[in-house]
Amino acid sequence: MSGKSSMFDSFLLALETHENLLHAETQAIAAKHLDTIDSILSQKEESLEIVLSEKGKLETDPRLFAKADELIDRVIELQKRNAELFKKLVDVQSEKNDGNEDGQFKPVDKRLKKAYSTNNFNYNSRINIK
Repeated sequence: MSGKSSMFDSFLLALETHENLLHAETQAIAAKHLDTIDSILSQKEESLEIVLSEKGKLETDPRLFAKADELIDRVIELQKRNAELFKKLVDVQSEKNDGNEDGQFKPVDKRLKKAYSTNNFNYNSRINIK
């Protein structure tokens, strides 16, 4: 039983680490710190791979356990919120660019769009275990 418990604990730890990265991402988006956003996106991809690997080791659906179910829901909500915040940030930057005489995107817009467009993970389908 302790082997199953330690695998479940490893899954929860990986999920909590991923949640912490999402909180850091929220702060980076709010601060409009593009280098940090880029760095966190890379870390999130690695973190998600670990979460999925740990989930794969489980013999039971983690959603059957209240603690894991709640944590999974929080992670999904954080990802949705961050995606919305990022979209707003891009929209604000795009509006500022509409006033540009040459009609070109500013470098910050290109970096913002690239940061999220290169992240191909669908968090809803990969973490939402039902």
